[in-house]
Amino acid sequence: MGPLTAALLLVVLLTTACGSRALRAGPNQTDPAGPISPVAPAGRLQEVPPPGAVAQLQKALASHHPGVRIQAPADNSLLKAGPWTLELAVRDWPLADAGELGLGAHLVVQIDDQAPIRLSQGPAPGATSLRLELPELGAGSHRVSAYAARPWGEAVKDPGAFDQIRLARVNTNPLSQPAPGSPQLIPSASLEGARHQPVLVDWLLRDAPLQGLRPGDGSWRLRITVNGDSFLVDDSTPLWLRGWRTGSNAVLLELVDGQGAPLNPPFNSLVREVWIDPLAPAAAWEAPSLSAQQLAQLLGEQPVEPASGNAEESGDQQRGEPEGDDAGLTAMPGSEPTPAQQNPAEPALPDDTETAGQPERASHSEQSRQPEQSEQPEPDAQPAAQQEPQPAAVEPELGSAPMDSRPTGASSRQASQADASQATPERQGPLAGLRQRWAP
Repeated sequence: MGPLTAALLLVVLLTTACGSRALRAGPNQTDPAGPISPVAPAGRLQEVPPPGAVAQLQKALASHHPGVRIQAPADNSLLKAGPWTLELAVRDWPLADAGELGLGAHLVVQIDDQAPIRLSQGPAPGATSLRLELPELGAGSHRVSAYAARPWGEAVKDPGAFDQIRLARVNTNPLSQPAPGSPQLIPSASLEGARHQPVLVDWLLRDAPLQGLRPGDGSWRLRITVNGDSFLVDDSTPLWLRGWRTGSNAVLLELVDGQGAPLNPPFNSLVREVWIDPLAPAAAWEAPSLSAQQLAQLLGEQPVEPASGNAEESGDQQRGEPEGDDAGLTAMPGSEPTPAQQNPAEPALPDDTETAGQPERASHSEQSRQPEQSEQPEPDAQPAAQQEPQPAAVEPELGSAPMDSRPTGASSRQASQADASQATPERQGPLAGLRQRWAP
């Protein structure tokens, strides 16, 4: 092969390589080193405007610029074993719980990728400091994030509305967490509890580089995949989407670089499940509009009368308020201890004639206790057995009978009193607690 032939062959190879490079670049970009272009939702998915009530609330909350700060523990603290306390400071954010209407403005606390915790009230109306008791952390390093959220779960992205600390227990494990200063993807609480369409898809980005200042400076993209349909976004604007199927829906959020490669893996790839149930109760903000009273209640400007029987539910929603938990416990039926089992010296009972309406329950109790009577070593048990054929209405006999005698027709309260006076309380029948429940 002569020099001329070799030169021609080199020119052909270079031309072919340049043509292949242009094909790979695609019509939207001329340089493979440039960022990939955003792609709108496709397939079944469709971006739609938010509900009308959301627009009302958003306008009413526009004048607030919340600030959230984690006061304790300090950043990079090493916690001891056992429960711990998270202290938060909040300003210019009207925390509210509108009862059946749903949550108003609230705070969200999230530990690593665990389920978010919503705080809708403090120890007092208008409180600026909240304390949250949390269970023991697992061994190793953890991220604790706190941010202000709107009633429909959207994270407020104003400066100062988000804070994060790193904690550890037993020992630190830096490799289990993103490097400090590296981009982090944090899903908001909007997907938690979503039951109706449209569904809000929202997220938070921490330490992500600024982009959009000049053409071609895109350094990150967010790839969102819903039931296999993917699209790309290049900003933090939340999306209201329709096209979900009834039942389970898979949502995958991936933070990628300008070329579509994973950015800071494996921390910025998250999977969430959205369960659509058209028959589930709807929150007030899902309505086309709100009345003046509903708007005032969701903004915390008008108090809401607590509904009966919702003490436990309100205690779960207001986990930052210890008083709510105590109220839920005292309202639980059957939570009080049985007086006859803990305090034998019960006050004098009313006339025994009130037990005449419960002969069957008392008789059932007697049958379950006959084996116990045969085991009692006391000599007074025999005279008591001889009185069994007598009718229950002969009250003088009841007054003169020994303490452990149980004539037919006696009330369950009398039976439990007699058992409490025995020297061996462990021989009480298995139905002793049930008789106390049926006692008048």
